Amino acid sequence: MPSMSRILRAVVFVPSIAVLLVACGGGGDSVDTLPVITAQAPVTAAATPSAAVTTTTLAQQAEFYTIQQGDTLFGIAEAFGVTMDELISFNAIADPDAIQAGQRIQIPPGGTPPTPTAPTTTSTTGAP
Repeated sequence: MPSMSRILRAVVFVPSIAVLLVACGGGGDSVDTLPVITAQAPVTAAATPSAAVTTTTLAQQAEFYTIQQGDTLFGIAEAFGVTMDELISFNAIADPDAIQAGQRIQIPPGGTPPTPTAPTTTSTTGAP
């Protein structure tokens, strides 16, 4: 005759196996299956003309400066945001020391016009 411990093991073991099989889908009449995956032809996007990117460059209007008494090429270049060498080569100036008041020179592209400065005023108050 089987021992009591063997019977107890069988009573605990058999239901545990049954629960495990049901949880894993091994029990019951209905069988749940995963959806069938079928291979499909790769989808390719239709060739569409890409949007054309256009840029418009506006011609920069030539800027000229008329040299004033006491001006230097360095000072003019600094005022317009260009280098003195750019100013000399752009205007084909042979002798930078020979510029004259009234002479008109062209400012190289990329230069910025000088910002006007307010005149400096001083006031004096005298004691009577």
